[in-house]
Amino acid sequence: VMKDLKRAIFLLILSYSFVVASAQTRYAFVNLDYILVNIPDYAKAQQELDEYSKKLQAEVDAVYQEITEMQNKYNSDKVFLTASMREQREKTIAEKESKARLLQQAYFGPRGELFIKREELVKPIQDEILEVVKDLAKEGNYGLILDISADHSVLFYDPKLDKSKTILRKLGYSTGKKEE
Repeated sequence: VMKDLKRAIFLLILSYSFVVASAQTRYAFVNLDYILVNIPDYAKAQQELDEYSKKLQAEVDAVYQEITEMQNKYNSDKVFLTASMREQREKTIAEKESKARLLQQAYFGPRGELFIKREELVKPIQDEILEVVKDLAKEGNYGLILDISADHSVLFYDPKLDKSKTILRKLGYSTGKKEE
């Protein structure tokens, strides 16, 4: 019930904001998916990223395969090993698993090699698109440009239209600076 009430209030505020803003602001929409699909360098970058990702994943998979082999050998030898030998093998396997997780994080984590490669290949294309969007906004006097592709993210907005500080103030929170 609370969730529905929040959703209803959000939709009411959103629709009111669009009505008020539409009387004052021009809007434009773009479809980033369509734009990116039509940029050959982007398709090339995506292909390169896919190949790089497969290469990194193969390296991680090889380490996990080694761990599986070590575990299988340990399980088959376990009955013949002394307690200290079992402990040593378990420790070796655990260390290898830890290294595998670290490798996976180094490759695929939030700041991993794949992320860095994506930044290197795709970010310049995205930055170029964003600059064109900003220029379009200035030329067409648009206050808001929305991306209508899958994620519906806002690509550009006139900071003067951001009323976040006003909302926070009305809720009784300090914003640090007065809104202009």
